[in-house]
Amino acid sequence: MPLMTNIGRHLVILFTVAFAAVSCGGDAGSDQAGGEGDCAQPQVKISQAVASLAFMPVYIASSEGFFEDQGLEVEQIDTAGGGPDLQALISGDVQFNAGAGTYQIDALSQGRPITNVYNYMNRNIINVVLNEEAAEAAGVTADSPLKDKLAALEGTTIGVTRPGSLTDKVAQYLVRAGGMEPQSDVNVVASGSGAVLIAALREGQVDSIAMSSPVPEQAVQDGLGIMLVNNAQGDVPELDPFMMENIYTTEEYAEQNPGCVVKFVAAIHEANQWILDQEPEAITESLSEAFAETDPEVLREAVVNTRAAISEDGVLTMESVENTLEMLGETSVEAQQVFDLFTDEFVPGPGSDG
Repeated sequence: MPLMTNIGRHLVILFTVAFAAVSCGGDAGSDQAGGEGDCAQPQVKISQAVASLAFMPVYIASSEGFFEDQGLEVEQIDTAGGGPDLQALISGDVQFNAGAGTYQIDALSQGRPITNVYNYMNRNIINVVLNEEAAEAAGVTADSPLKDKLAALEGTTIGVTRPGSLTDKVAQYLVRAGGMEPQSDVNVVASGSGAVLIAALREGQVDSIAMSSPVPEQAVQDGLGIMLVNNAQGDVPELDPFMMENIYTTEEYAEQNPGCVVKFVAAIHEANQWILDQEPEAITESLSEAFAETDPEVLREAVVNTRAAISEDGVLTMESVENTLEMLGETSVEAQQVFDLFTDEFVPGPGSDG
């Protein structure tokens, strides 16, 4: 079954249009806010890596009218893989980026600090599906001990979205956690996202895939494999908490347009509260247009999985930073350096609905 191809194609087109507009003289950080409660240019763009539930609050803020309530017109841009999404922010093509902390850390290690204004998912949600043949050969099921499941990856090929992406980093981490070496004991290859990853698994080009929901749930429903690692449900304690998904902007944009940042964060915060308060069926219905090509039952299961990672307050913790750095094996960046790039000045207080 095709998976989210229309929305992916549509968002890539939007990215092209946005890039062209900037190239012709647009400046994503040039609008001056009249005050902290104002947003002089409410037409804003936010980039994201792929079309997945890693960005559920952004979809919900749009479908439930939370952006509109804040007076914002928001364009969501899918860059078809992690990395280019943050680069779009750095380049000034967008005002916000919804992305994983791993990309912010990579940018910081290259001397490009990015401001984190809201941590909306605080648990790793990159899940792994292993094909039935490999699972049977290793004698593992979805309920096997984690040690046995990781050992089942030996000699297999894991498909990820692109080199250097979060899916790539998580796959390599799990291989090492299983006592093996990436590209020696287990191949990790870039295969694309969404329907492309599922097709690679179906056609035997890869033995397993690492991706956020609803792609893993779709693969399982299609009978292509078992849910080997469900990070969204806390299968790997070392990845919980985690800098999974955050709202990033540039220091310059936040200083020049505090009102826009306040309104954007308020809409995402309200979306998070709504997700936590609603039943899975209501969330699934709200996401149905954005994920029109995903089976409703698959989408509902993916919602249940992903909702477990939603942050109640949007505040980044030092433990999340430390776990993320540990997963990356990053030694050139200190946890305090990353933590200092988070500001809670735009985060609504307790009990606020934005």
